Amino acid sequence: MPRIVRLVWMLFLLSVPLSLPALDFEVTAQTTDCSGDIGFSSFDSRDLYKMQSADCTDPNTGQKLQQVLLKSKSGLVSYDVIWVTQEEARNILQQIKEIKAAKIKRMTRPEVMIQKETVIRHERPIATPTVTRSAPPARSDLPGPVINIVDPPIANTRSITNVITPTDADKRTVVGKINAPAGLISLTINGKSHKVDEHGIFKAEVPVTRSKTPVTIVAVDNQGKRDTVEFRLLPEPLQEQPETGAGVDSDPSVFGNYHALIIANARYEKLDDLSTPKNDADAIADILKQRYGFTVTRLYDATRYEILSALNKTRRELTEKDNLLLYYAGHGEYDKTNNRGHWLPVDAETNSTANWISTVAITDILNAMSAKHVLVVADSCYSGALTRAVNTELDPGMSEETRMKWLRVIAKARSRYVLTSGGVKPVLDDSGNGHSMFANALINVLSESKGILEGSKLFREVKSRVSARAEELNVDQSPQYAQLKRTGHEFGEFLLVGQR
Repeated sequence: MPRIVRLVWMLFLLSVPLSLPALDFEVTAQTTDCSGDIGFSSFDSRDLYKMQSADCTDPNTGQKLQQVLLKSKSGLVSYDVIWVTQEEARNILQQIKEIKAAKIKRMTRPEVMIQKETVIRHERPIATPTVTRSAPPARSDLPGPVINIVDPPIANTRSITNVITPTDADKRTVVGKINAPAGLISLTINGKSHKVDEHGIFKAEVPVTRSKTPVTIVAVDNQGKRDTVEFRLLPEPLQEQPETGAGVDSDPSVFGNYHALIIANARYEKLDDLSTPKNDADAIADILKQRYGFTVTRLYDATRYEILSALNKTRRELTEKDNLLLYYAGHGEYDKTNNRGHWLPVDAETNSTANWISTVAITDILNAMSAKHVLVVADSCYSGALTRAVNTELDPGMSEETRMKWLRVIAKARSRYVLTSGGVKPVLDDSGNGHSMFANALINVLSESKGILEGSKLFREVKSRVSARAEELNVDQSPQYAQLKRTGHEFGEFLLVGQR
């Protein structure tokens, strides 16, 4: 069953001169079909013709949906397909009747917005018979709002998650953050409005009943786009109580154990050798061990078998109390046909992919890993193929007190991030000082940082230095930082805690 995105259907009715024999107007509809594709189409009011039933079931609720066809009476192919509930279908039919009635009466020009099962209707008098036709609202290219639930930790899936709460608790605190590039209009939790602070963070107390308590969180932005998160609270005893006590800034041990797997390939059997990977890896491994308390495993000039064996060994050994930084320096390649990046072991061949390691194989291993936080740092050509375009980070304008409170929360959530030396293109091996341009910036930032360094801040500092150096050398290289594709990322950040 294709992914279903619930209907957000907006009608914007445009005025026309009253000198026409009938008050016809144009309708611009934003529609979401059963596959989740969003589009815009324009219709004459006379094309709002009929509705037809069809089979389409929401996999989350099991609710039967209907197919709405906006068709021309002339039989011309001028329609869009949208999926609505039966109640929404009745609302649409009723409003089509009201639109046509208003057209006949020539009294008002209704503006109708249908969002799920809520109908908001405004009527505005037509001022004069010389009103000109206005342009339909332009589609915005800004992404819609994204709700990230931090506490309780909930995976970003469309299935409804059950959250266990103590039987003696009458309320459950819900903490989250909203990213709304177009600006946020409203946030509702179970139908009640809630405020967010200037950083997009919200906190709410949700009453808990003795049975299942459904929680529905809806964010709507200035474009009318929305995001919805749903989960259930179950009144059962928790197996473990959350830790309390010192803040994260005074007790780094609350983050768990830190491990690093450092892979550096420089001497290749059938490809050109690289000059800096071993120097880069040694310097980074030493800093992680001495300044940040990592347990470091080094793997140099490794074959495909050795790399995959080390990754799987790490997967088996790490638990939810561990954090992993996976560093790779070496050749990389990009398969344009499959839109897939690869790490090249020392036994890789140019004309055969048999010994290449695809980013899919890497993410599959990381997805099965129990480690709480994982950060992949990839210094290779085409390393940007690991990333996806969604990113959540701490607002750099936060006060220190707010930042520390936020760090306490995100330290509990599972995170999977990747920091890459560039996008889907070649990157510079040696910038002239025995290190790659990316590794040199990374080494300096790690060496200079004090206290807690979150991954997003590490990225900003590294990118700034790489960009400045790239401009000096007249090369095109821009590091990237984003959530790792298909690895079970929930929220959170990778936090490097400096040793005192």
